[in-house]
Amino acid sequence: MLSIILIFTLQGFAANHADTSSKYLDTTNVLKGLNLKRVPNMDTLHKVAQKYMGRWDYLFLAIKMEESGANGHYSWLSYTHYNLCGMRFPRVRRTYAIGATNTNYAIYRNWFECMLDFKIYIESIEAKFIEKNKRAPKDDVEMIHFMFNSFNHFAKWKKDMLVLIKYVKKKYK
Repeated sequence: MLSIILIFTLQGFAANHADTSSKYLDTTNVLKGLNLKRVPNMDTLHKVAQKYMGRWDYLFLAIKMEESGANGHYSWLSYTHYNLCGMRFPRVRRTYAIGATNTNYAIYRNWFECMLDFKIYIESIEAKFIEKNKRAPKDDVEMIHFMFNSFNHFAKWKKDMLVLIKYVKKKYK
């Protein structure tokens, strides 16, 4: 009886180890060869965002385009401090930011940590949406409407984001 339990335990461990190692390989393959100190082009960002952002990968790309431009047209903030999304330094939530500029924009070690920080941020916004509406947001457009005024209060931002989200979805679907 003990040997049967031991066999099932070892089989379960082996299966779990295989799942973990395949996840590790997927992760390394997505980031393999990338320089974290140099912001990659949008196609590469899309591949990484698909892996790490979950359902908000298109929203991340659209915000990145609005806040720091597309391929090769980076803002000073994204080029110098790897802040791709115009994120402010958070006061309360967990963050990957290592500091803030004198205007309270977050500073990151690299572009990938900015992406991970945006994921933390968007998950907290999603939780607020669920708390307020008693349901999950149905899509990126609904999330943009919800984020308006808290992420950015300019009407132009909202208008641009609604155009960019359509563009990003069309290009990367």
